[in-house]
Amino acid sequence: MDDTQLFRTLGAISRKATTSANQQVKPYGLDNNLFQYLMRIVENEGITQVELTNLIKVDKTTLSRALQKLERHGYLVKVPNPTNKKYKLLYPTDSGREVYNQLYQVEQGIIKQALRPLTPTDRIQLATLLQKISASL
Repeated sequence: MDDTQLFRTLGAISRKATTSANQQVKPYGLDNNLFQYLMRIVENEGITQVELTNLIKVDKTTLSRALQKLERHGYLVKVPNPTNKKYKLLYPTDSGREVYNQLYQVEQGIIKQALRPLTPTDRIQLATLLQKISASL
C-alpha cells in the first residue's frame, strides 16, 4: 500500500465508524455528528466553546450550529462564565446526561468491532503511530 492509499484508508475508516454511529444515534436526533459534541460536553461539563473547538477539531461556525441544535433538542444549556461574561460554559441538561449512556454504548460497540482483530501490542503500536501523524498535522 502506498502512502496515498494508506492516508485514504485512515479517512475511510473514520467515515465508516462515523456513519455507523450516526445511524445508531439518529433516534435521539443526534445524527450528523451531534452525538460527538454532546459526548464531549458530558465528559467535560463547563467546557468553553473554544476548548470544545480545540478538542473536537472543528471550526467555530460548525460548532456554533451544532450547539444550537443541541440546545433546541434540550440536551445542552449555555451558562455565562462568571469570570468573563463574553464566554459561555457548556453543560448538558438532564436529558443530555441520560442519552449519554446510550451514546457511550454505541461508541464502545464500534470501538470493539474495529479493534477486535488487533492484539494489545498492535494497539499500542497503532496509538503511537496515530499520535505521530496527528502531531504532524
